Amino acid sequence: MNFIYAILVGFLLSCSAVVAEQPLRERIINNHYAYVPGEERRFPTLIAMPGCSGISSEDPEAERSNSDLRDDDLVFRRHFRDVAEKLKGEGFFVLLVNIQEAEGLLTACGGKIANERMAQYVNESVAWAKDLPFVDPDHIHLIGWSMGGRAVLKWLHGPRSEAESVRSTIVVYPSCSRLETLTISLPVLMLLGASDDISKPSVCEALVDRAPIKQHIIVEKYPGAWHGFDVVSAPPIMAIGDGKTIGYQQEAAEASWQAILTFLAPRD
Repeated sequence: MNFIYAILVGFLLSCSAVVAEQPLRERIINNHYAYVPGEERRFPTLIAMPGCSGISSEDPEAERSNSDLRDDDLVFRRHFRDVAEKLKGEGFFVLLVNIQEAEGLLTACGGKIANERMAQYVNESVAWAKDLPFVDPDHIHLIGWSMGGRAVLKWLHGPRSEAESVRSTIVVYPSCSRLETLTISLPVLMLLGASDDISKPSVCEALVDRAPIKQHIIVEKYPGAWHGFDVVSAPPIMAIGDGKTIGYQQEAAEASWQAILTFLAPRD
């Protein structure tokens, strides 16, 4: 029996090693959601990186009963799908990358994924997406929220092999702490909540101030807005522990949405 058990354990360990060594592109292909507008043509494209809570599954009932997910996790996990649908309605193809599942995680809060690893997901997602038949390779943009915004900002500290494939970047209440600088010369839209006590705006503003590409960065800061100010399904204020807060603010949500659409309007 011990011999059989040893063989089984060895087999499982070898399988785990294969998964751990799975190339990033394969992880992305197996762990993403694609939002394609109805027409059969090439579309301006947004590669979207979610916050640390991850992306909601196809079984919301099971998620609600999962004790490992907090109420704020559930709110954010739905949000990224909702925004992808809205962007699809505006004529964008959206590639929503589920980094958490690709890494074998339910959520990634607490710094479970290294900054450079997240930036590599961004770069490899661009490399894969630009060859898809419904992607306009001349109009690829990046968008990320919170941890996903951090991934985009880390990617902007180049050099990156796919830098010339990206047209612009958007970061929404990004986590800016412990980021070195921003060096890839692309238009950046940074949307911040003035009252955010999770991704503190002062840290992001300091990052912008020392960035060599400062002249390419637009910063919009919304008075009284908490982390998650654009999450329609969130209450106006929700304490999530450790003195941190999230909350929906209609004025900031509407203004930030218009800022995104204006920023993404064709520049040609």
